[in-house]
Formats: sequence, C-alpha cells, structure tokens
Amino acid sequence: MKKMIFIEGLPGVGKTTMVTKIKEMGLDGVEIVDELINPDIDNPFIDPEEVFLKNDEMKVFNRKKDLTIVDRGPISTLVYNQVNHLIDNSYDASYVEKWFQKFSDIYKDDTTYTYYLYHPEEYHPSLEDDKNPFGSIDNLKLTHALTLFNLKKYAKNFKVIEYRKNNMEEVINEIIN
Repeated sequence: MKKMIFIEGLPGVGKTTMVTKIKEMGLDGVEIVDELINPDIDNPFIDPEEVFLKNDEMKVFNRKKDLTIVDRGPISTLVYNQVNHLIDNSYDASYVEKWFQKFSDIYKDDTTYTYYLYHPEEYHPSLEDDKNPFGSIDNLKLTHALTLFNLKKYAKNFKVIEYRKNNMEEVINEIIN
C-alpha cells in the first residue's frame, strides 16, 4: 500500500529544511518530492498559473515508492489562489477551485496524510507586496486561516503541528512512522 504525505505551511516555517533533512536520511522506500519539479517553472513563454498547476499534478500523480513525501501539495495552490481572490475580487479563483476537485479523492484516501506546520503568531512575509498572499502579515494570517479551513473541508487525515527547528527530529519521526 503506497502512502502519500503532504507537508504544508506558510513561508519561512521550515518545510523545505525538514524535507531536505528527511531526504538526507536516505530512507529505503521513501520518495521525496521537492516543491518545484516542473522544468517549465522559469519558462517565460508558458502561463505561470498553468506551470504551477502542472507542477502539482506531477508531484501527486508520479509517485513511485511506498512512501512519498511532498513539499507543498494542491491545498497550497488552492489556498494561494483563493487568497488572491479575497485580496482582489477581480481575480478569478474558480478555475483553480475546479482544478482542485481532481485531488479530492486523494485527500480523502486512507493512505494520504497532511501535516500542516506552523509557528503560532509568527509570520514571515516572503516578499513585500500587499497584493500577494505571502506579501504581508495580514495576508499570511488570511492564508493560514484559509488553509486550516480547507484542510478541515477536504483532508480526511491531517494534523496541525507547532514546529520549531528544535523539534525537527520529533516531527520527522511522527511523519515517517
């Protein structure tokens, strides 16, 4: 039985650091899927939204090993677009909301788990842009709240974990066991 684990969280929480640590452990039967795997990510001639949707599809539908750990999954893409819509009502998130439905069975499956890592009341915008979901503290708070809402709505097996780099080993053990 193949198992899939999504690692979710806001920018700066330490998802990629933790996923890199798991990769370095070299566990048999474990596949690590990085956040960005689509080779077209930097192609200026392809619609960026399509590139990121395809990136998520590649991450989810190409699993090969008994345990696949994914750095950010389709929930992140859904939330990012929904927050874009809330920030700017002229931004239409309906296309991505419809696209996300192809993952609804995966998130409801007994072999799929989502771990949402967070630092309580600590927000680190990855850029300064009030029009970007990751561009301000208020937008990150909105992204956090909407992620929790969507996890409750779509994911059968999810856990919210307070994560600091000093409890990385504990969290890794919980995720891989």
